[in-house]
Amino acid sequence: MQPAKPIAPRPEQQAVQPTPVTEDGPPCPSCGTPNPTTRRFCVRCATTLNPDPDERPTKIRWRKRPDRGRLRWLWRRLAILGTVLAVVLGGYLLWPFGTWLVQDVLDKTLEKEQITPSKTTASIELPGHPAGFATDGITNQYWGTPGPGEWIEFEFERPRRLLGTVITVGPSTDVKKFPTEAHPSLVEITTTDSRGRTETRQQALPSTTEATPVEIRRSDVVRIRLKVLEARGLTAGKHVALAEVEFFVRK
Repeated sequence: MQPAKPIAPRPEQQAVQPTPVTEDGPPCPSCGTPNPTTRRFCVRCATTLNPDPDERPTKIRWRKRPDRGRLRWLWRRLAILGTVLAVVLGGYLLWPFGTWLVQDVLDKTLEKEQITPSKTTASIELPGHPAGFATDGITNQYWGTPGPGEWIEFEFERPRRLLGTVITVGPSTDVKKFPTEAHPSLVEITTTDSRGRTETRQQALPSTTEATPVEIRRSDVVRIRLKVLEARGLTAGKHVALAEVEFFVRK
């Protein structure tokens, strides 16, 4: 007889251990499991059962992911605002230069014309040599003053873009009559615009019978004053003579 096959042993049944009965107590604030009153931590999830009232549990707050569409909108608005600020700042800084450049181009491209002041006054006038002789177009008549420190002023009918003036000093353009009186060698030129703003400069004048052109270039001019600061050839018995002052504006 052949030996029989070995029979596998039957698995032993283990007795089911009864679940220990937990003493009734306050439920866990996290999982709800009752815990003995003597425990500090939950038997199931280890949550603190009797936390210090001064210590509050810290809640983890997850940051909300930003909306890409809202970010694009914000960046677009910031870019527009930055562009506007750059334009405003650039315009503010470059405005004087830009204005000068435009006026300079117009001065060189547009025609100019000579005008006569609507009114001429002076701080003093010698007998026979009134202020009006300085703008009458005749070079053998002149405005006369006893000496430096006096002024002559010219007003225009309306504000004009003044390009310059031409000044002829002395009593006459005749070379023989020229040395008979003194003439201005340094004058102060003050222009006034329609808002009352003034600009002042000094101009040296040569001792010649020829007219001396003086470039000014200022807009909105309503008045110009020439003050004699120094004179040449002033001796006893002579006075300062200014033969003619001409003005040129842009059409």
